[in-house]
Amino acid sequence: MSSGTFLETQRLYLRLFGEDDVQNLFRIEGSAEVMAYIRKPVTEPAKSLERIRQEAVYATEYEGLGLFACFEKAADTYIGLVKIKHIDDTDDIEIGYGFVPEAWGKGYATEITQKVIEYLKLNFTGRKIIAFVQEENTASKHVLEKVGMTKVDTAYEGRADAVVFELR
Repeated sequence: MSSGTFLETQRLYLRLFGEDDVQNLFRIEGSAEVMAYIRKPVTEPAKSLERIRQEAVYATEYEGLGLFACFEKAADTYIGLVKIKHIDDTDDIEIGYGFVPEAWGKGYATEITQKVIEYLKLNFTGRKIIAFVQEENTASKHVLEKVGMTKVDTAYEGRADAVVFELR
C-alpha cells in the first residue's frame, strides 16, 4: 500500500494521482470501452498528464477532494479512479468512478463508493452528495442505488442527459 493512502477498504485503497500515474489514468481515459458512458476518450497520454497536473492544483485548493487512483491492495494493482469534487457554484460534492474492464463485476465500485460516502458524511457534514450517470449505464445506476443514493433529476452532463443521483 502506498504511503500516500487517502482512504482504504478491506480490499482497496485510494491515493491522489501523481505524474508517474500517466499510463494508469490513460488506461481509463483512453479506453473507448470504459469511457462509453462518460465522454469521448483521449487519444494520447499527454492529455492524461495534463489532467493529472490540473487535478494536483485542484487538490491543493480543495483539501480532501480530488481525483484519486484506486488500487487493489493484495497485488498493489491499479484498477481505476475515483473523483470527489465540489460542484461549481454550490456546496454539493460530486462523486464518480471508472474502472479498468478486468476490475468490473467484482464489487469494487460499490465498496469504494460506500467508503467515500462515509468519508464525506464525516468530513463534509450537511453537504449534498451527487452523482451523474448516463441512463443506459445500468451497472453504475445499480452501484449508486446499492450505496443508498436515489434518482432525483436529469441534467446535461458531458455529452448527453444524465440521471442525477443524490444521497438523502
